[in-house]
Amino acid sequence: MIKYPSVSLCMIVKNEASCLERCLRSVQGLVDETIIVDTGSTDETVEIAKKYHAVVKNYEWNNDFAKARNYSISFATKEWILVLDADEYLREDDRDLFQSSLLAEEVDSYYIKTLSFTEKGSAQSCVINLNHRLFRRNKGFHYRGAIHEQLVTDEEVNSQISDISFYHTGYLKEVVQAKNKPERNKEILKRLLDADPHNPFHQFNYANELIQLKRYDEAIDYYNQAYQATSPRQGYMTKLMIFRINALLANNQEQEALVAAEEGIKIYPNFTYLMFIKGTIEERLGLITRAMRSYEACLTLGKPDAQFEFASASEGLWPHLKLASIYEGFGDYELAIEHYKQYLMLDSSQYKILYSIASCLHKMGIKPEALAQELEKYTPPTQLNHQILFIDLLMKEQCYEVAQVYLEKSRPLERSSQLIYLYGKNQFYLGNYEVSDAYFKRYAQLDSFLAVERYYYLMYWMTGNEAYGLANLPYSSEFNEIDQYLRGESATISDKEWQAIYYLMEEVLLMPHQELLQTFDGAIRSVLTVSQCLALSQLYLKYDQNERARDCLMKYNEQGGEINGRYIQLINQLGREA
Repeated sequence: MIKYPSVSLCMIVKNEASCLERCLRSVQGLVDETIIVDTGSTDETVEIAKKYHAVVKNYEWNNDFAKARNYSISFATKEWILVLDADEYLREDDRDLFQSSLLAEEVDSYYIKTLSFTEKGSAQSCVINLNHRLFRRNKGFHYRGAIHEQLVTDEEVNSQISDISFYHTGYLKEVVQAKNKPERNKEILKRLLDADPHNPFHQFNYANELIQLKRYDEAIDYYNQAYQATSPRQGYMTKLMIFRINALLANNQEQEALVAAEEGIKIYPNFTYLMFIKGTIEERLGLITRAMRSYEACLTLGKPDAQFEFASASEGLWPHLKLASIYEGFGDYELAIEHYKQYLMLDSSQYKILYSIASCLHKMGIKPEALAQELEKYTPPTQLNHQILFIDLLMKEQCYEVAQVYLEKSRPLERSSQLIYLYGKNQFYLGNYEVSDAYFKRYAQLDSFLAVERYYYLMYWMTGNEAYGLANLPYSSEFNEIDQYLRGESATISDKEWQAIYYLMEEVLLMPHQELLQTFDGAIRSVLTVSQCLALSQLYLKYDQNERARDCLMKYNEQGGEINGRYIQLINQLGREA
């Protein structure tokens, strides 16, 4: 049996009861002692730490992270030290890699990868950072810097980059808001800048906090100062480039952002994520051909060296999705499907992409039965969840007769409330409203009326049957407002009511019912905002209502809408389908 070197886990915490146990559990069996420095918790943090046999030390917080870190590692007694924050946890697949890395006698420390979630639960959304967190205790390592502290030593050491990865949840919006970190960090950094006003690292970090507070002009000024004073050899320069570009985009300075991205590519030609950002800016500016070249370049570049890793999805997943969307907009459905396939191969959990594939197949003129056979290659309807998805895909492409065949094959429907819902929905599209009503009632008893209220409202309009009316069913409050507006009894609609009308119109387009579509379209046309004009135009194009789409784009122009990438794509699509 291999004897691995011993490890001390050192942490500083305050009120981390919501995440500390996840962190400690992730390294259980890999660390030999745990030292937790608590800076004043008032929740169950200390109790959780003791549950995992941690040595807990109290520490009076003095706005200096380096001092607190150094205090924590001063109690370490093992060969290696691992430093973590409570909102980090080891990726399960990396346990063996963690242990084997400790055996490398020539290595004194490791930069490990921190995978920071930007969307809850989505590993593909993670931003990658290298952090110096695993090091030998006897090499004089210590921390320097009141905030964004750096691990340093006066000894000559061999530091390596490792693929050991820890997930990090601290950048999620709800976490940032709950802890009010930007205000706290800003005050510490302001003090450091007052003492050293031309320090580019402090300027960079101060700008990061200003961005969180949406003070974009100030942030850009500090980013610019830091950018001018920072060498490309500095470890944080890649982040500085990206964050500076993001700040310019947030401040609606797309042209300046594109210039910054192009400058960055000249310095770091193999920086895949920066190439992807460049493509998104080009697309946003309507430079579609250039954007496509940038996305193709991302696929060619692939995974960069560790210091240029930022978001792994930019190496394949996102470029494939972007290219698929552009090709679909251009009417090149075969190429679009190829990129959608590649996207799905990289992340099979993204099943919603099948709706795009189904749409492309439909637009290629494939008949309903053949379309169903093609979709079976992606999601064979053998399991219940696959059956539900498969039937919904067919219904979205208006293949109602074929969908009905598969619904009958899926009996007994009572296995799932979703099957009952889909049966009622398909009967609605086929115009069998009494049958639809019976199944929707069964579904509402099992689940909720909310999912079926739009269908009842449309049946009310089409049949005049008061049994489906507002007085007899538990509609949401916005449907009363919508009804008053559509009947000319109100002059305005809220954003929430507009969204509900948008979904109603999509259902009408799916039926299709031209008379009702004309009623709804005529009612809302006068109140459409610029963004709503684009959204409605896109919806009309999706269902081959080209004249209506053209009218919406004309209204968009009349209202002074921006000639951006989305507008240009819609114009191009309209031109091809004319």
